Amino acid sequence: MIITTPQTINDCTPDQLAKWVFLSSGDIDFKTLSDKLDFRVQVVSIFSGVDKATLCNASVESINDVFVHLLKMLTDYTPAEPKGFQIVNGTIYRFDTNFANMTAGQVIDMKNIEDVYSDPCAVLAILYIEDGMIYQQTDEKKRVLNDSDFRRKTFQCEFDGAEFLDVFGFFLNNYEKRKDAISALGIARAQITMEQMKTELTEELKTMNGTSGQV
Repeated sequence: MIITTPQTINDCTPDQLAKWVFLSSGDIDFKTLSDKLDFRVQVVSIFSGVDKATLCNASVESINDVFVHLLKMLTDYTPAEPKGFQIVNGTIYRFDTNFANMTAGQVIDMKNIEDVYSDPCAVLAILYIEDGMIYQQTDEKKRVLNDSDFRRKTFQCEFDGAEFLDVFGFFLNNYEKRKDAISALGIARAQITMEQMKTELTEELKTMNGTSGQV
């Protein structure tokens, strides 16, 4: 069986790398996992596009050879700050690393993505905008000139793997911070509401006691 995989990190697709990030993230013992043949088959499946059932018919040696290549490719990658732009099919797409500059439309569409790991190109399509344009820019007839779904399909076909890992890591870090901040605000708001309810209830009881005490 011939198993074809990317030769360098730059050749990897966003879908492949997002699955890898999801698989390798969290509190896991990577050394123990990497020694397991099932895990190696799973990694090879991600980067080859061959389903696990088919790969189980391959020799253990061939799976191990491909896995070692993939592991070296992935560990050779050095995280860096996103370049902030990509040139795809002659078009320049730019990413503003300051999340405070995101438009309301970008924030709303980002929140509507159910699983960023399953649809990483949807994230890229929201972050990377055609040079000189704004997100979902419209003409005088309110027709969208740069639909995000077009960018999503474009990035599925071509997007530098190293840049994707850089921006995805940058995005996830800010994404988790934002979720934590929203969660903290929600807890604080609930606590304030509870305190207000206690205060109101105390005042109401005082009023009732004062009224019942009158002759």
